[in-house]
Amino acid sequence: MLKFSVRFFFHNRKRTYQAIMTLTLALVIYISTTLLVRGYSSNISGMAEIIKPSELLLVIEEGKSLSESRIDSEVLDFLEEYSSTTPNLEVILPEIYIPINVTGETGTSITTHLRLLNVSEFERFQSHHYEFYPSELLADEVIIGQQLAYLTAAGIGSSIQIEFSDYQVNETLVLTHNESYSVSNIIRSGHEYDIEIIGSISSFDLNISMNYFSFIELRVLDIREIETIRKDILDSFSNLAVINEKQTQNFIIFATNDVIRTLTLLEILFFVLMLVSISYSIYTLVKESEEEIFTLRSIGATKRQIVTLFMLQSLYIGLISALLSLVIGYLAVTGIVGLVTATMDLPYIAMSIDTVLVGTIFLFSLSLSILSGILPSLEASKIKVVREDVK
Repeated sequence: MLKFSVRFFFHNRKRTYQAIMTLTLALVIYISTTLLVRGYSSNISGMAEIIKPSELLLVIEEGKSLSESRIDSEVLDFLEEYSSTTPNLEVILPEIYIPINVTGETGTSITTHLRLLNVSEFERFQSHHYEFYPSELLADEVIIGQQLAYLTAAGIGSSIQIEFSDYQVNETLVLTHNESYSVSNIIRSGHEYDIEIIGSISSFDLNISMNYFSFIELRVLDIREIETIRKDILDSFSNLAVINEKQTQNFIIFATNDVIRTLTLLEILFFVLMLVSISYSIYTLVKESEEEIFTLRSIGATKRQIVTLFMLQSLYIGLISALLSLVIGYLAVTGIVGLVTATMDLPYIAMSIDTVLVGTIFLFSLSLSILSGILPSLEASKIKVVREDVK
């Protein structure tokens, strides 16, 4: 059966090649998109690492995310005293970081984070860019990131809804909010703040002295002292982690992941279109092979063998398409990118095919070809031995 299936594969070359080229084209588009996104993401992250010095530190609970971290007030007391005797440590800025849902005036809802802080300290901590000069926030005001403002169509003066359950800060303090806030300013920092909401701690019901923070930001004036400062903090609090804050990289990761999610939706749509196209090609192949199927059934071939024959043909199409797409996709995208970067003096984009991408292509190709071959194979097995058009 295997040997015969190979011979049968080349029987109707036109339809077979059509199915191979259709699937190969789909895979080449997927490979090209993946390589370009990875290449640009790597380049941008690398440049951001060079441009942004690692002078900002986050003191956070070890093994926790920003929204999960819990730091006692005694840590803040220690750092305030420590900074007074350490000239290289300039500012301490404790913050609360809360996952929320925000809805703009158009009704668009986005999942993001609310960053509660002392606004005046936040601006002194490092320089940011706003649409208007920042001032202390009123009780019903927040600052919104420029990307979030775009996504929710919420400009300055517009009203937004912030949703989260009452936030248990400690045993005696529950953080409450008014839900509806006015956008007083838009931050244009180019960092992760672009996708967050910034609110003043004093704007929320925090009448009780706090004994908990999500994390504490530090600024080190001499980055050569970072390891010494980190060691001093960890020697006093073993449950903490002191990490470099890389806001630019975090924003790039978010933006890149957002692009990848969008491309994934397009790939799913493209997958469905290719499934229909390849199914039609194999279905046509079956219809044009009725004489051969009739002959096979006449000499004793069972329905199961007919199904196996066409499923093997679909499998061969998937294997050949995967190999062709890896070669054509990589050569095409690297060649085009190399030509464009050389002629337009753009930065070179390093692209490589790893085992994960190769495995994904083979899995994608074989799954698509096998799925597209199921219905035509079943249709082929139903062809009758006795021809109704022959009298």
